[in-house]
Amino acid sequence: MGASVGIGGLIVGTSMLVVLALAVNAIDLRLESSLETIDSANEPVPSFTIDNADIATGAITSLQIDNPGSGYVNGTISAIGGTGSGFTGTFTVNSSGAIVSWSITSHGDYSSNPIIVIDGPQSTGSNGALSVVTRSTVIDVNITNVGSVIVPVNEVWVFLDGENARNLATLSPIADSEYIYPGDTVGVVWRGLGNTVFETAALSCNGFNTARTLE
Repeated sequence: MGASVGIGGLIVGTSMLVVLALAVNAIDLRLESSLETIDSANEPVPSFTIDNADIATGAITSLQIDNPGSGYVNGTISAIGGTGSGFTGTFTVNSSGAIVSWSITSHGDYSSNPIIVIDGPQSTGSNGALSVVTRSTVIDVNITNVGSVIVPVNEVWVFLDGENARNLATLSPIADSEYIYPGDTVGVVWRGLGNTVFETAALSCNGFNTARTLE
């Protein structure tokens, strides 16, 4: 009888230790969770403004050199005619003054192709000619870090009409580094959109979200 009572007491005691261990473990988990919640609450959330969100559905995005000409020096190009405005660009020449490349500095917005002209004075240049190849949708967005958090560029996502998610790093933003510091403004030119019309640009970063109507 005494042995049975002793064994029963040992079983009860062991059970109580198991229960106590489980209770301590549960308290530890709750404490850890609470501390993580407190730490998370103390971490500032990123904050951005979308300073402008511009859409051009007839942006000039590609040119061709119809005639390289000769005798030119590196210069600028502009556009006349067509329906629209805003195009500017530059061109470079080789040792004989023939046009060998071009670059668009402002794509403008046109509903019909304008004529590309070589800006003067180019007193020794002759016969050079360029023309428009492609007009498509281009979106220009400038965002500013108005918070206190230093944000890696690859943690910022942008959207068009709630879809078309793109990481900011893949859009080659104009930034001084891989981070966006408080007060920094980053510009993005989003091409490769065909001739699609969009209405809203949005930004998301680590729990922060904002949007702006495209104009």
